[in-house]
Parts: sequence; C-alpha cells; structure tokens
Amino acid sequence: MNEKINADLKALKFIFNKNKSYIFPVVTILVSIILFFQFVIPQFNALLRTIKETRESSLKLEILKENLDMLTNINEETLDSQLRILNLALPLNKDFIEILNSVYSTAQKTGVNLGGFSLKIGDLAQSESDENFPVVRLSVPISSSITAINSFVETISKTVPLSEVYSVKMGNASSMVSLSFYYKPLGASNYSQDIRISSISQKGLDLVDQLSKFENVSSASQ
Repeated sequence: MNEKINADLKALKFIFNKNKSYIFPVVTILVSIILFFQFVIPQFNALLRTIKETRESSLKLEILKENLDMLTNINEETLDSQLRILNLALPLNKDFIEILNSVYSTAQKTGVNLGGFSLKIGDLAQSESDENFPVVRLSVPISSSITAINSFVETISKTVPLSEVYSVKMGNASSMVSLSFYYKPLGASNYSQDIRISSISQKGLDLVDQLSKFENVSSASQ
C-alpha cells in the first residue's frame, strides 16, 4: 500500500516538475479572466450607459433650444386670434347661446320664417357623437320657399359654431331642417418637454383663414 502511494507521489512529482513552467502562466491567465469578467466588463457597460445618457441629454437640450427659439418668435396676438377663431368654430362644450345666435342670425340674413322649436339641453357632460366629435342636434321648422330654405342651408354651413345639415324634410305648410352643431372638449394633455413643438402647418393656416371669413366670426368674437 505504501509502495503504491509512493509511486503516485513520484508520478505527481514527475508531472509537476515537467509542467511547472506552465503553472504560473496558466494561473495568471485564469486570474486575468476572472478579473476581466468581474471588473472590466461592468466598467465597460457603465461607460456605454454613460455615452448613451450623454447623447440623450444632448438631444433633449437641442430640442429644448429649438422649442425656445420657436416660442420666442411666435406672434402672441396672431396666435390668440387664431385660437379665438378655432374656439368659436369648435367650442369646448355645448355653447347653446351661440347655436341659437347662429340659427336666428342666419334666418334674418336669408329672410326665412322660423317656426317654434325647443332646444333640449340635456346632460351637459354627455352628448350624441358623430364620428370623432360630439354634437348637439337641433330640428328647426321653416315656413318659406325652397329657394329661401336653400339659402338658409348654404348660409348656416358657413357660420360658427361649425354645423352640418343632415336632414331636410319638405312639407306643404313648412319644412323641417335638422342640424348638427359640433364641439370638442379638451382631452388630457400629453405634452412633454422632450418633444419638438411643431408650428402650425400651411394646411392649418389655410383652414384658420377660411374660418375667419365666416360671416358671423367677427360678431361672435365681440
């Protein structure tokens, strides 16, 4: 038994003596690999995160500068005028007074005779909806000629608040014109200072200019 142990020890000593020149380099490589995974890679990842955060911060700063330049160059009076026109055309809630003003002023301009009608106020927080916009529906009896009714329909389509004639029923004594008046409550703001502020497109400016030419915009503004 002792002879076997001695033989094994001699064999191990022989192997050690034969390969001892490689032991130190192997140990050094293993230690280097361990240190690389424990320290170098985490530091490298931290460096990449820092570079990414620096780029994001630079982009945010550039966006803020562009937004500041654009806001600085805005004409506040022009912007207020455009906002007032848009708010008249598409009120934030059920503007019953302006709806009635629109109907009666159109009747006066076109010379039609309005019959008795009632405006159902209902729940101020709820309304019928036509596509993406809530609406207030109103049916108006008119005792006039077909020409006068056509004039009424054409004129009220160019008044504010924005409206649409969705039904005209002709009768012997009087006709019934059904209207939809649109409005649009403001939703929750999704503004973020990291998003570029876009100026009003030319299409939007053309729309505001078109609305400003509606017959009752100036009187409604006053």
